[in-house]
Parts: sequence; C-alpha cells; structure tokens
Amino acid sequence: MEQLFTICGALYICIYACEGPIRLFLHQHGADDLILLRDLLIFFPLAVLFLAQALRTRIHPGYLAFVALMALHGAIIYAGQRTYLPVIYGCKIYVNLLFGFLAARQLCQPGPRVTKLLSLVWLVSVVGLLLDKYVYDTMPWVGIEQNIGGIQVDVARDWFISGADKRAGGFMRSSIFAAELMPLLTIVLACKARNYLLRAALLGIGLFAVLLTTQKGALGAMAAVAAILLLSTEPRRQYKLLCATGLLFALLAVSLPVFSINLLVDYNNDGPFSVSSLLLRIGNTWPDAWKWISGNEIFPFGVGLGGIGGPQRFYAQDFFNPADNVFIYLYANFGLLALFYLAWLLRQMFVPSQFRDPAIVALAILVFQLGDGIVLSVLEDQMASLFIGAAAGTLWQLHQRARNGAWADPYNGGLVDRPPAAAIPVGNLHIVRGR
Repeated sequence: MEQLFTICGALYICIYACEGPIRLFLHQHGADDLILLRDLLIFFPLAVLFLAQALRTRIHPGYLAFVALMALHGAIIYAGQRTYLPVIYGCKIYVNLLFGFLAARQLCQPGPRVTKLLSLVWLVSVVGLLLDKYVYDTMPWVGIEQNIGGIQVDVARDWFISGADKRAGGFMRSSIFAAELMPLLTIVLACKARNYLLRAALLGIGLFAVLLTTQKGALGAMAAVAAILLLSTEPRRQYKLLCATGLLFALLAVSLPVFSINLLVDYNNDGPFSVSSLLLRIGNTWPDAWKWISGNEIFPFGVGLGGIGGPQRFYAQDFFNPADNVFIYLYANFGLLALFYLAWLLRQMFVPSQFRDPAIVALAILVFQLGDGIVLSVLEDQMASLFIGAAAGTLWQLHQRARNGAWADPYNGGLVDRPPAAAIPVGNLHIVRGR
C-alpha cells in the first residue's frame, strides 16, 4: 500500500512539473479533458486504502475528518447557492490534503529512489526556467486556452511582460506553479543533504529559480526558510526559528487582509520588485473578496466549500475573485471555523522535544506556505495542498509516536499491538518504545 502511494505521488509530481507540454500535446490532439486523468493518481490509492481499512473496520481518522468537513461545508454552499458544482470542485482541491496527510513520509522523507527522481525533476525544472527566461521569448504552450468541463482554462497565462521582468514558468503551466513546486522540492532535497555546501548550493539555486518567476510572495517566504536552514546548523535552533517564523507568517496572513479593509492605497506602481502587487491586493482584490463573502455567506460558516476562487467560474463567473490570501480563501470556504483549522495546524508545529529533529522538513514546508499564503491562495494549488497535507501529516504522526498512538503509521492502525520495545524509525533516528 505504501508503495502504491509512493508511485502515484511521484508520477503526480512529474506531471505537474511538465504540465505545459503535456497540455499542449493534449490540445493538439483535441483531448483537453484527458488532463483530468492525472487526478486518478490521487483518488485511486485513497480508494484502495479506504477499502482495505474498511474491511478491517479500522478506518484512518483522516478519512472521517475529510468526509465530515466536506459534507458540512458542502451543505453550507448548497444552501446558499443551490448548486453542487462548487462542492465537487472543492473536494477535488482538498483531497490532495488528504493524500499528502497519508503519504507524509514519502513526500517529506522520501527514500533513495524517490529522492533521485525528485532531484531529476528539480534539475529539469531549473533548466526549463532558464530556457524560458533567457532563451525562448515564449514557450509553445503559453497563451493556449483549453475547454475543461465547459470552462475556458489558460494552459499558461501570457503575462505580456518581457525582458528582465518576464515571469518564467519553465515546463510548468505558469510562473505561479513554478514558484510553488521549486521551493517545495528544494526544501525536501536540502533537508536530506548532509553536506553543508551541498545544502547551500541547493537552496541558492532554488532561490534563484524562484527569482526567475518574479513571484514576490514565494521569493520572500523561500528566502526566510533558506536563511534559517543555512544560518543555523543546529536542528534544535532551526526548530525554534521555524516555529517562530511560522507563527509570524500566520499572523500576517490573517491580520493584513482584515486590518487593511477600507484602506485607500495607490497601487498604480510599476516595477518587478515593488510593492505594487501587495497594494493591488489591499486596494482592489481583497475588498472585492470581502464584498462577495459578506453578500453570500451564511454566518459564521462563510460562503461554504468552493466559496471563492476557481469554483466561482462554474456558478458565479461574473464575480470571480482569486482571493490572493490564504485566510480570505479559508474564511470564504469555512467561515470562522477557518481560525480553528489554522490553530490546529499551528498546534501541530510544537512536537515533543525528542521528535524535533525529524520535524524540520515539515516545518520548513509549512513556513514557506504560510509566508506565500500572505499574498496567494496557496491551498488552491494542487502541489501546495499536497505538501501542506504532507507537512501536517508528518507533524501529526510525530505527536502520535510520542503518545504511542495507533496511527503513527497511517497504513497500519495497529501500531499499539506491536511487540513491546519495538524500534520505531523516525527519519534518521530510532525511538525505542515500551508499552
């Protein structure tokens, strides 16, 4: 079962990394909808594991929580909008969280073969970004539109920006996707590197790759993570710095769109690294998002599952708003319960002291996503959701190990039934457990 999740997860990442040429090929052959087959790599292993656990009448609590939350918040949006389309779209987005939660070990602490594959994907992605930025004026798939489920979808958005300001996406759909995947792969690979110079090289190249995308939120968040991993070589100190930075980014993600309401700003400011993007969110995107939410929410539950962003294209296209902030996105979907879900995630960061070393990679991933989430609805990106789920799953499993919990191994709910004093691997450590 673990091997099934590993293979499907690795293939899913490979498709994401080369989605531009894949979508171009499908478009040329009139088979745009076939891109949706990639989602089988997520749904199929989840279904197989669920059936296997159901036969043993011992279902992982992640499944139960996922179904309960999707049902509750799906019912909210159906009550307000009278359509199931945003519910289906929302489940498609959040199912990646569940997959990542269960496949946490394979994604955050991959084995040798998967590490080699991720290294190859990382290298190919860097080359693709360099080619896009400095060799080709426009990649062949940029500007193509596909019809997916009756909705026009950009294969890769043409930003109409050239020269040094060009937003490179490489072989991925666009610069936004590249700015999500490159930091995640870089963090995983850098945390596995024992040699400091190799780690520094990986983080430096990864940071430069994000720089090529000109996505400022991702660049700032990645820079913070890289600084922590490089300036401190002591894992315990890295743990404390990552926790503090994660809390700071979470506070900014929540407070900025709330306390900037009704703030008048001039966002007509050009320049690749100016504050114009942030000012545009404060003066335009975020106020429009709050206006949509306030006019359609069922307080205190928000608009409901799929209440903003991509799902709006199916039921409220004239009011489409990208949210461009993780808290606005969460509030639209879950209302005030979003604060509870965020608090639960932040609580998982504080693992018992003996498990802090293997928590570093998961914390680094969360810190990056929280930082990027200040100016982006990160959960709507399938790779971000996958790795947020993996980071949360890793931390939750470490808490389970500390309590001798039954679900420290997501594929085997019978951990407590193993012989006493069993050696439980945690990263590069082995914790000896008694009953």
